[in-house]
Amino acid sequence: MSKQNKFLTPILVALVAVLAVATIVFGTFLLTPRDLPTLPLSVADTSWPRIVTEDELRSFGALNGPVYWAGPRDNVEYELTITDSGTFYVRYLTDGAAVGDTTDRFLSVATYPNIDGYDNLVQAGAQDGATSTLTDGGALIVTTTGAPMSTYFSFEGVGFQVEVYSPDAGKSRSIVEDGSAELLK
Repeated sequence: MSKQNKFLTPILVALVAVLAVATIVFGTFLLTPRDLPTLPLSVADTSWPRIVTEDELRSFGALNGPVYWAGPRDNVEYELTITDSGTFYVRYLTDGAAVGDTTDRFLSVATYPNIDGYDNLVQAGAQDGATSTLTDGGALIVTTTGAPMSTYFSFEGVGFQVEVYSPDAGKSRSIVEDGSAELLK
């Protein structure tokens, strides 16, 4: 064997060994399951309604806000819906309910954008049977006899209104008054 071949043989063996180790390490990395971060949802996503995690909901609200919800809850799935008019609905599905269940048995929070919600609520609060309250934080809260399971609120000068609906009588108002209905961010 020539001197040159004696010198190249150990280098080639070392190179093949390095490539083999690199292939094993890289292959293991590719085949190992791991949690990859999800991209934030946007209004452009076309499949609505959909089940989302709390983190996805918060990311969505931060990206597309204002979007309100009733805070985190145990034993629920969060359903997010966006209508063609731009209304955002967050529903709290229970008992294995299917996405898009049309019954009114779930806590729901709707954010209606692009309306003068505050002035609308001033008018609604002046109607017979309506109750309105102005909070220290500037929220106008209104309940009406026409929608007794819902409580509405808005702030002066903003372009949206929020509705909290609960199938439990009086619950929607307590959710608004105790601050559970909050901006997703």
